[in-house]
Amino acid sequence: MEEVLITTVQSPSNNHSDEGQSDNDSENDTSDLRDAAGKKTWDQLYKNTTDFLFFGSLIPDLDFAALHPSDHVQVFRLWQVYLENVDPLLKVTHTPTLQVRLIDATGNLGNVEPKLEALMFGIYCVAVMSLTDMECLDMFAAGRDGLLQRYRFGCQQALLKCGFLQTDDRDCLTALFLYLVAVRPDTDPRSLSSLLGLTVRIAQRMGLDNESANTRCGPLEGEMRRRIWWALLLFDNRVCEMGDYRAVTLTPSWNCKIPANLNDFDLQSGMRTLPQSHDRPTESTLAVLRYAVADLVRHSSFFLDFTNPALKALAKPEDHGGDLVSLQQKIENNYLRHLNPENPHQFVTLWLIRGHVARYLLFQHFSIPPDKQTDQERDDSITHALKMLDCHTRIMTNPSTKRHTWFLYFHFPFPAYIHILQYLRREPLAKHAEISWKTMSDSAKVRFADPEQTAYPFYKTPLFKTFTKIVVKAWEARVATLQRQGKADEEVPYIVEEFKRRVQVSESSLSDVTSCVPAMSSRFESDESILPFPMMSFGGPFDDLNSHGGLELGGGLAGDNLMDVDMSALDLTATDWPLLNMPRS
Repeated sequence: MEEVLITTVQSPSNNHSDEGQSDNDSENDTSDLRDAAGKKTWDQLYKNTTDFLFFGSLIPDLDFAALHPSDHVQVFRLWQVYLENVDPLLKVTHTPTLQVRLIDATGNLGNVEPKLEALMFGIYCVAVMSLTDMECLDMFAAGRDGLLQRYRFGCQQALLKCGFLQTDDRDCLTALFLYLVAVRPDTDPRSLSSLLGLTVRIAQRMGLDNESANTRCGPLEGEMRRRIWWALLLFDNRVCEMGDYRAVTLTPSWNCKIPANLNDFDLQSGMRTLPQSHDRPTESTLAVLRYAVADLVRHSSFFLDFTNPALKALAKPEDHGGDLVSLQQKIENNYLRHLNPENPHQFVTLWLIRGHVARYLLFQHFSIPPDKQTDQERDDSITHALKMLDCHTRIMTNPSTKRHTWFLYFHFPFPAYIHILQYLRREPLAKHAEISWKTMSDSAKVRFADPEQTAYPFYKTPLFKTFTKIVVKAWEARVATLQRQGKADEEVPYIVEEFKRRVQVSESSLSDVTSCVPAMSSRFESDESILPFPMMSFGGPFDDLNSHGGLELGGGLAGDNLMDVDMSALDLTATDWPLLNMPRS
């Protein structure tokens, strides 16, 4: 090792004279020295010795061409699916330049540059992930599971081939990011968050979090670096929420700017200056507005109180939008009012961003101690929760947005349900009560009764029974109050009637199995004080599915032992439970 270090470190001084060296030459030499002592040395010392750390080992002489789609027609069919289903939501690739490279690559799939090949397989993966099994059969005459297995393996091997653990190449990083997005529905969020931690570290080593480094790369490359950094950070934050972990990446400790609101064709290779950000809808508006909200949130005290209170001293919300209400008004006036709801992508942008802002407004409310909340603040919190559900339902019920369903399943507004149900139990006849039951029922119809979500339906999980008990308890509080006031009974809402029916069906179908299983459900049957957050340790669709089968429905469903959940006292950085993000069939 010492011989290698001496050889590589001395090499820059062989090409430059110390005498008369300018300041620039000195800086260049220092940079060369760091490069020689760092990257080049590690490349020599540890060549091909890190493959085993991730994805196993690279298979020698693997025929990558055999893993690509069978012909160029299918390659571009997958590319088109990616452009329609995935790209508008993530915006981590530059269509004009990448499409030219794909056309060239399909001419000889046996000799594709490794980093581009990894990116191609990443695109295949997320494209197939965004489709249903029937769509895959119609388009590719192959099942979704088989295609995913094939392209995931191809992506793994392609990433190994280009040495992704040591990479400083954006294509390689983007390929890894797309791969992780594609495996998300089938992966324990705890495992996925670990892999994302690795990916974030690669991005940091590349300097994507450093705005000065991005600026030095030129307009196009710098902008793409900003896009992948922000997409990666928000994905990491969401997965950490699902895995019951406080994400430490969405903080004020880095200074990468938000990407500009530009169309891809506004960015061209060789341009010297970045175009002015548009004040009208573009291809990237959805992503940019999500990042704008996140940029303010990471500088907000209410968020840092949950994630990393020690960094509150660094927060400067006034430099990043002021406060959520002000940013909400700015977004509405400058962007959302110009969107055309007839355009599917702009329709998704309109309601996804409104729901996104409402989500953080609700979280901001949770940061206020209950004894310091005003009646108006409590009323506003219900409005925010109802807005979250309404926005989600509007998108899910629009046939033109079906291609984006994969993204919506990843961002389900479950905290809104819990907050509304606790409100309804405490104040059964409050002014928001009727609209709350209707809004929750409308949301439940599209979320929990999705005919395409047949592989791991939510109602077959143990969490569904516990959730149903909370729903029924809130409804029984309303019925009891009406009876005390001598008022007529009301029609049972869909969410109550349907959820009870599904639990009964589930109990019946599992009766043969549970009769042979020791009773393990007593603590879940009577004590919902564990909710909502310890339940988030559930990682996969089958975790303990049968172990809670002995849970009684009957009176136990609405037993007297259900305890209120004080939402303000809970860690709400981890609220949307992982079992609500089941893989699509």
